[in-house]
Amino acid sequence: MKTLYISDLDGTLLNKQALLTDRSASIIGSLIKKGMLFTIATARSLSSLDIMKKLPLDLPCVQLNGVLLYDFSKGQYTGCTPISPDAARRVMKILRKHDRMSFVYKADVQYGIHVEFERLSNDVERNFFEARRDKDYKSFAQKDRIVIENDDKVIYFTMVDSFEKLLPIHNEISAKAGVRSTLYSDNYSDLYFLEVFSSDATKAAGMLKIKEMTGADRVVAFGDNLNDIDMLKAADVGIAVGDAVEEVKKIADLVIGESYNDGVAEYLQTTAENQN
Repeated sequence: MKTLYISDLDGTLLNKQALLTDRSASIIGSLIKKGMLFTIATARSLSSLDIMKKLPLDLPCVQLNGVLLYDFSKGQYTGCTPISPDAARRVMKILRKHDRMSFVYKADVQYGIHVEFERLSNDVERNFFEARRDKDYKSFAQKDRIVIENDDKVIYFTMVDSFEKLLPIHNEISAKAGVRSTLYSDNYSDLYFLEVFSSDATKAAGMLKIKEMTGADRVVAFGDNLNDIDMLKAADVGIAVGDAVEEVKKIADLVIGESYNDGVAEYLQTTAENQN
């Protein structure tokens, strides 16, 4: 039976310093070279995936929670699910009502990503910007006022703030904008992420596309946070790491070791040994 293994990054495959440990890289890299089908599904975009250069990834991966598919073997994007201009404008209207602005991701030719923002609201957003401003695949521009044109391919909104600040925005966007909104805790601070994207874009949908592309018979998915729930439910086997949030553990088929103890790599190694 041909199995596809797909893992979330932050809080799942990566440790508390947002790094792939040498041990995890060695175990998973060896398994990939022996033929294991392994890839990632993340809220990150390509510009922040330098950390994965330790692995010989050669399958498509899910980025921006399902908005983009990127094929490592071809070095190109193979799928994009944008938000309609009208829906994007509804999101902007709600953000302005709450006096809270977002990073707005727009895709251009061949899915190059251009990010616009009006202001940075906290240190986490400033650090996010500083860490990515000079990366390939993504450009940033500060605007006095962001405008959504009819020919814009808006793909993503993301912001970081307190739960109390973001919850009413999340609730209104979910109820009125006709898009998908996800609110979940940041693995590296006490703040929360609010991310908005097309209702047709999910980690689960991206995972199932990759399953079809690889001809896999089944898929095993790993996650830790609320934005992983749809993927774990859609997988043949949904696995939570030991330090996952309780909501994820409750819906998972299996709970394994913690992210900071190479839980995913340990599970994959044991699985491979049992199959031999």
